[in-house]
Amino acid sequence: MSDDSASALTSILERLERLETTDAARAAAYRYAQAIDTPDFEMLAAVFAPDASLTTRRGTRHSREEIVEYYREALAAPLARRHFIVNQQVTWLAPGEALMRSSFLYTFAGDATSIVGWGGYVDRVIVHDGIGVIAEKAITVDAHADSRTGWAD
Repeated sequence: MSDDSASALTSILERLERLETTDAARAAAYRYAQAIDTPDFEMLAAVFAPDASLTTRRGTRHSREEIVEYYREALAAPLARRHFIVNQQVTWLAPGEALMRSSFLYTFAGDATSIVGWGGYVDRVIVHDGIGVIAEKAITVDAHADSRTGWAD
C-alpha cells in the first residue's frame, strides 16, 4: 500500500470513528429520554457509566446508583411525562468520547398538575463496546410553570 493510500485509509477510519462516537452520544440521549418518560430505571441505569455524575440545581450525584435513586424519588408521582431533546450539538473530544449540548422541553400532567418547562443539558458521553453512556450530565432548568396559569411572567 502506498503512503497516499495508507494516509487516505487512516483519514477514513478516523472520520468513521468520529461519526460513530457522535451517533452513540445522540443514541444515549434518546435512551435517557425514553427511560425518564417510561419510567424504566433499569434502562436509566444502563444509560449512565458506573462512575457517572449528575449535576442539577439540587446538587451533584456521584455514581450510577446515586443517580438512579435521585430519579426514583423525582419520578415517584404518577404523572404522564414527555421529554423532547432538541438542538443537539455534538463535539467529538477523543476516540470514544464526545460532548453534547442540547435543549430540552418537557411536559407532565396529573389530576391537579399541568406543567411545561425547558432548559439545557450538557453531557459528556463515552463509548463502551459501541454503546454511548453518559459519564457526566449537567441539567439547567430555565422555565418550569403550570401551563394553566402561564409561563411568560
